[in-house]
Amino acid sequence: MKKLLFWIVLIVGTVVLLGSCAEKEESTTAVAVTSTTASGSITVGSETLSGTYVSPCWSGGGLVATFASSGALPSDSVAIRNILVVTSDTSISEEMYVYADATCSTTSYYSKDGNTSFTVGVASGDNYKVTYTETSFKMMVGTTAAKTWWEALYLAAGTTVNFTVGDVLSGTGSGKNEKNLFYVTSTTVTIGDDDNETYPTSMDSQVMTKQ
Repeated sequence: MKKLLFWIVLIVGTVVLLGSCAEKEESTTAVAVTSTTASGSITVGSETLSGTYVSPCWSGGGLVATFASSGALPSDSVAIRNILVVTSDTSISEEMYVYADATCSTTSYYSKDGNTSFTVGVASGDNYKVTYTETSFKMMVGTTAAKTWWEALYLAAGTTVNFTVGDVLSGTGSGKNEKNLFYVTSTTVTIGDDDNETYPTSMDSQVMTKQ
């Protein structure tokens, strides 16, 4: 859940979205897990990171719905999913989807963090230290509940934002150089919670499996 809170803080702090362009993306009841196009590959130790990696549809035994009822997520939130897409030999898209149903079919909202200058460093146990720069950001509200929740978050932060259900807002990322840990196998990837000052000491994401 730490990663979920990280996304919330990141999005609320990304006021650059106000001047960004909006575009229509896939239906909010999507067949594809993500519309992000995979390309290239990245060598991590003896393994190759490529394609799209997706975690299970996770409700936490009602924990996601509990977060929603407390106001920490849109009121219709039921499940979440982590996605990682390799978009070139030196870039990845780190994505968080929140769903309005237990089968992860109807998107309440999603956010996508575009990371470039991806560099693999030395091993740290079974994991590898990596660095990258957060250079782009996208988000989409897929339901009225998500629209209401995000607008209220921005308003509480002193900014008025009017979201349109189904539109994608694109903006620049934080520009920070982040440090993280990646654990890669032939079919899976697990990552830590990135930080611009220190490497994490443990994994934070769900296990994501190559599609």
